[in-house]
Amino acid sequence: MPVQYTSIVEEHLAVRNAAGIFDLSHMGEFEISGPNALTLIERAFTNSAARLKVGQAQYTIMCADDGGTIDDLIVYRLGPERYLLCVNASNIDADREWLLELNNDTRAHFEDVSDSTALVCVQGPRAIAIVAKLSEFPVADIARFHVATGKVAGVTCLVARTGYTGEDGVELFVENAGARTLFEALLDSGAGDGIMPIGLGARDTLRLEAGLPLYGHELDRQTSPLEAGLSIFVKLGRPFIGEPALRGQREHGLKKKLAGLMTDDRKNVARQGYPILHGGASAGIVTSGTFAASLQRPIAMGYLTGDHANIADSIGSSVAVEIRNRKVPATIVARPFYRPSHRPAA
Repeated sequence: MPVQYTSIVEEHLAVRNAAGIFDLSHMGEFEISGPNALTLIERAFTNSAARLKVGQAQYTIMCADDGGTIDDLIVYRLGPERYLLCVNASNIDADREWLLELNNDTRAHFEDVSDSTALVCVQGPRAIAIVAKLSEFPVADIARFHVATGKVAGVTCLVARTGYTGEDGVELFVENAGARTLFEALLDSGAGDGIMPIGLGARDTLRLEAGLPLYGHELDRQTSPLEAGLSIFVKLGRPFIGEPALRGQREHGLKKKLAGLMTDDRKNVARQGYPILHGGASAGIVTSGTFAASLQRPIAMGYLTGDHANIADSIGSSVAVEIRNRKVPATIVARPFYRPSHRPAA
């Protein structure tokens, strides 16, 4: 997947206004099955998959004992005792080793199908209509965070209505042999609707506008999902790895919190690693930043730490970001930064 096919801004706006197609085959996929599959998943992840019905999906987080984040991922329940995990490409090896270690006691059937699985994603307000033209089943009937199996462009796919852009759309898991046929057919089908191939650059700016975390930026082994503002995906009171540490954070307070930022100067973008200041003192650090093409404003996310952590919850509060040795005024804002009106509710 290249950084860009044409330009990042052009690709970004194509997804917001029409549709974009992504080759996400670098992502990792694991299958966990058998009578002990749910036991392993409940032990490994912060969200509870026990409430998933067949055909449903959920976002979840895998933590270390200290509550630090090993990865964030999506779990799909494909059958009564069969689950698919979609994990971040950079964490495939670490995730596999961690889950296999946990599975020494659980004895679920575990298979890494990353090398044999391709992933094609179509996102944008016209995405469903484009895919529906080639689908042999009613793709539009798949609800948000649900999954179904059927043929698209003659290729058997697992079609999930999830995504990472803030837009509506689907992700299509397919065996490698059918990926090129599927990708090219969707590109041809959507030509009249303005579909474009999308690279990593626009994928990042889209997810940032949607206020979604990226592993290695907002999430890492030194950061808990609670600190990242993902408490809705942490179901405490269950014996998952990291639960005692996260419960302690909930009870005693967080040492850092993720905040949304907008610099007041439209010409200055707060980039990853730039210091955040409050009252002239060091208050935190930027984790992601870009010029938001949909908003025509610079936006960023960053952690406020120590005595400054609670400022992250004070929407409208003033801080500053040090950009090229200048203290640029910024404002704490709510996330997501951008919410399309046409996307269906989850």
